[in-house]
Amino acid sequence: MKKIGFYFILLIFLQSKVSSQTSFEFGIDTEDDCYVTNAAKDNNGNTIILGVIGPFIGYNYDAYLLKVFPDGNYIEKRFDLKDTISVFTSITILDNGNYFLIGSCTDNEIGVERENLWILILDQDLTVITSKFYKIREPYLGFGTSTRSVMDNDGNIIFAATALEEMQNYHSDFAFYKFNQQGDTLLSKYHECVLGAIPYDIRKTPDSDNLMLIERSTHYNNHTELMFINTNLDILKINQLNTNFINQTSDKSSDCWVTDTSFLLSGYSFIDNSDACIGVALVDTTATYLNQLVLNKIDTTDYPARKNSMAYANDSTIYIGGFQCYLDLWTTEPTIVELYVIDKNMNLLGYQELGGDKNYELWGIIATDDDGCLLYGTSYTNGTVAERDVHIWKVLRDTINITTEVTETRQTCNEILIYPNPVNKTVNISLPANRNWNGLSLTVYSLAGKKVFQKKITQTGNLLEADIGNLKKGMYIIQVTKSTELIYSKKIVKN
Repeated sequence: MKKIGFYFILLIFLQSKVSSQTSFEFGIDTEDDCYVTNAAKDNNGNTIILGVIGPFIGYNYDAYLLKVFPDGNYIEKRFDLKDTISVFTSITILDNGNYFLIGSCTDNEIGVERENLWILILDQDLTVITSKFYKIREPYLGFGTSTRSVMDNDGNIIFAATALEEMQNYHSDFAFYKFNQQGDTLLSKYHECVLGAIPYDIRKTPDSDNLMLIERSTHYNNHTELMFINTNLDILKINQLNTNFINQTSDKSSDCWVTDTSFLLSGYSFIDNSDACIGVALVDTTATYLNQLVLNKIDTTDYPARKNSMAYANDSTIYIGGFQCYLDLWTTEPTIVELYVIDKNMNLLGYQELGGDKNYELWGIIATDDDGCLLYGTSYTNGTVAERDVHIWKVLRDTINITTEVTETRQTCNEILIYPNPVNKTVNISLPANRNWNGLSLTVYSLAGKKVFQKKITQTGNLLEADIGNLKKGMYIIQVTKSTELIYSKKIVKN
């Protein structure tokens, strides 16, 4: 390494337009290219977001950190290692509240070959406590940016990374490290793959010290896999996930165990060879699909957030994030950022669109202490310069929700009735006297075909009241189904 010391650029910006309900939005304009890829919530409810900043041409990036406070204020910090290219890729909050950052760096002009693993521990004022470097094993050339970390049951940090061996042929293997909370290496192991290795997410498994790594490698035909490892970083087993729903070519996220042996998984999906969309699946640890939820819009390419597309707040509030995507390189065409709310049973409870005024890419989402959601991404407005700016949204739970209530009434009718229409807030759906809502499903679509609500009703009664006050003004289609049978469909106007 050519450099021992650090040069910090510390910028503090007090956000002036923060609502009393702690929902906010802001962008950070810089002359350099800047994007953010990972985040964690600290013990005080602040969101710590990691990324890189620097000129796109030449790939001369510095590691970057953004700390967002619950009221919308924020602090930026740029870590400039002299004559060195550096990136942050993973963060863990330690037991004492400090920040355990993992990145990689190199003094090689070819920045993709970062041969030094960088461990940096910061206090909550972003002051450096510990900085350590570990060189990658030979014959590997460097660490990739696809990395994941988690704190195990013993309080150690388990880190899974891509170890690059042949840049020309993109060959890589898995590199596993175990660190204590002081940044010392306790153990490291490398596992070979036939062609390449990409870690997507790593989770502790319920009632066990073992870990589950959601990854893609060539153990089985380059498909997405569930790799189970023990605390000695040994591979216990690998189960291949069929790619007929969640595609193997994009990052996958999981932030919710439904049972001790099943979890929710979000990612990139194709349905009936149509446009790409966002998919959520209930998967068990044998890599079997148990249930599927498609979040799509007709004639639109929708991508899940590039790194973290799922954020768990509670059993009835699980956020799924994505964005509308154009396949053109560095296009300035405005795009929509999409946020869904589902519950543990995979009912779609709400949908909200953000952006639309610039070209946005969503990189990740994270649940906040008030059960809201913070979204972090980038905007791009200059069609001649490859330069992105960071953009942040904070959304409150009650601004995205659609609620339902089922009651029993004495009114009798011979057909399904929906009223009032047009509607401002609450729409009533009354069933005939011989029918009951229990076991039926209610689905709401925008006129463009975007599914904004889907819920299986389990309450008994013949009158359902749906509060759709959070929906934008416009025309919607309400459908009542039983299993796959369409019972009723009606257009309504939301004022």
